[in-house]
Amino acid sequence: MSVVECGSSRELVEQFRAQVSQAPNLPPVLYSEFDGSERVLEPEDPFIGDDIVQNVTQTVLSPSPPLSKVPLQAPQTYFTLSSSFGTGRSREPSRPRFDRSLVLRGELTVPRADYTESYTVWYNAKTGETRANFHGGSTSTYRNMMPDKSVQRLEMHVDRSGEGEVRRCGKAVTLQSTPADRALPGFPDIELFSFDGYEEQEGGAERAERWRHTVEGRAGEMGGARGEALTLRHELLLLRAPDGSARPLRYTVNVDSSVLGADCDGYQHRYLDVRDFQPDKDFFNPNIDELCDYVEQLNASLPDDLARLEPLLEFTLPHRDFRYDEALQQFKKEYNRQYLDDTEEAVRKNLLIQNLRFIDSGNREGTTFELAKNYLSDRLDVELEGLRGVQLSPENTPAEQFPHTREALKDEETRLPEKFDWRPRGAISPVRYQGNCASCWAFAVAGAVEGALFVRTRRLVPLSEKCLVDCAHPFGGRGCKGTWPSHAYDYVQNRGLPALDEYPAYKDKVDTCEEKRVRPVTRISGHVNVTANSVTALKVAIKQHAPSVVIVDAKAKSFVFYKKGVLYDDRCAKTPKKLNHAVLAVGWGQRKGEPHFILKNSWSEAWGERGYVRVQARANTCGVLARPSYPRLEDDDVLRAPQTRNRVQPREADDYDDVPHTP
Repeated sequence: MSVVECGSSRELVEQFRAQVSQAPNLPPVLYSEFDGSERVLEPEDPFIGDDIVQNVTQTVLSPSPPLSKVPLQAPQTYFTLSSSFGTGRSREPSRPRFDRSLVLRGELTVPRADYTESYTVWYNAKTGETRANFHGGSTSTYRNMMPDKSVQRLEMHVDRSGEGEVRRCGKAVTLQSTPADRALPGFPDIELFSFDGYEEQEGGAERAERWRHTVEGRAGEMGGARGEALTLRHELLLLRAPDGSARPLRYTVNVDSSVLGADCDGYQHRYLDVRDFQPDKDFFNPNIDELCDYVEQLNASLPDDLARLEPLLEFTLPHRDFRYDEALQQFKKEYNRQYLDDTEEAVRKNLLIQNLRFIDSGNREGTTFELAKNYLSDRLDVELEGLRGVQLSPENTPAEQFPHTREALKDEETRLPEKFDWRPRGAISPVRYQGNCASCWAFAVAGAVEGALFVRTRRLVPLSEKCLVDCAHPFGGRGCKGTWPSHAYDYVQNRGLPALDEYPAYKDKVDTCEEKRVRPVTRISGHVNVTANSVTALKVAIKQHAPSVVIVDAKAKSFVFYKKGVLYDDRCAKTPKKLNHAVLAVGWGQRKGEPHFILKNSWSEAWGERGYVRVQARANTCGVLARPSYPRLEDDDVLRAPQTRNRVQPREADDYDDVPHTP
């Protein structure tokens, strides 16, 4: 099906053009120093000193203007190229040739995908062998030329999404090498470029040579969508010294679309340091037994496998990577997408490409969680807003004070178990899907009341979030628009909440309120705001009172494309004014001494860990500690048993122990 609710495909183009990247100068995921210290890094490189270790000074890039407007980095060292270019500047320079071994440290910025990725490449020009580190060494790739003329490629990435660090490798062998197999990663084919003049540098002390190459395709060619013609404008800037040596500064690609307009895509390499080095054969020949914990056999003739083995390749091609043609068809089949027309398909394909790039780069960081494509991967930002439904507003009925002082919480902390989860105890109903309706507030509050009712009665009765969507307007509810959860609490306190099976089935829209026709099962006596920014307070609230509503930032791509592991990303907002999504905290766990909270989302079981996400606790990841709350439900709030008992049986095995934490 199409994800378009209303309007024309032309309006989709306008919405696409209006999208603004949040922080394209940053890596996909911002992790802590602690996370960074846990990485399994490569042995120190004997050919490169401390001065080449990444010391990034990044400039915030505007997402829509041409990348060529981004300021150049300050000039650094030169490396030697083959050239007949003399000392005079009046003649047109000769084409540079890369026939010297070098080490290149760069940054790749992809504005529409909203990230920058650092890399270091070592290149043996004589053999074409390479080694590359990404994101400081959390992912490494090797290209090794074998005596029988075959090419062995290896990719190693650190996987910390489980309980420990695992070095996962992918290996492929190509029987016969080609010139492309010996190319310098992160650099285009200079043979395709033509000299196009000089560009003055800041201060006017130096002029950079500008080399350009333009590729124009017809509709559906060069990686364009059906009915979309692409024009790719490649520009390479480099400096020359009087002796003819040269240093590349930056390589920029801007993509224009006949459907989406100018600069609908693009990326830029900034070459921060380039220098000669003397290659050592063993440096390019990894010891797989020592480097890898697990080895997967890959096929370099398959586009997805080659992209894993050569991550920079697609960002040096003259055209858009053709693997995205197949990626789009697979996505449409997997998620039953039928786009309105060629225009919508061009929009959706571009969005899918950018999100897949972000996911791939984020997974190369080796953080404590894994990203993956999901049914949201072709959505516009404005469409994703429909999945977030919290809007900060004053409370009509003041919340009650959390009944545990900070001093009391210190005593409670030592008695809390390291792990606790309401799910195997039978207190949590199955994950549901809010659809194209910003009703997360209703799902979270209904889930919290379900949990509180279970704590009081030891029976799970799923309750109707649709009743809140339809009926909570007199108390401040806004249906499919952003609502502060306290207004839902107010409704339940005054009117009660019916069973899920007795109220009309959920639809992602506001319908006529049926509260007079369906009797409520329970009400609540009030709601409690948990002490903010306290891991212990939220744990106590969850265990002693009820599964708790927490407000998070669900705008971050790491949240949208979360697949598994413990989410920790400082790109995810933490301050109350930036939080936008309500979820249900059902328990907590621990990984290597670091606690995390278990959150139930309302984006279906097709998202995350079957509808759940684990977030690092002490870092206040995505604002989980900023505004927690829970309903207070007393014995006389329970009004009746539902006509049809919809009890969800607890799991047979409770795999979360309640052993108190020992400091």
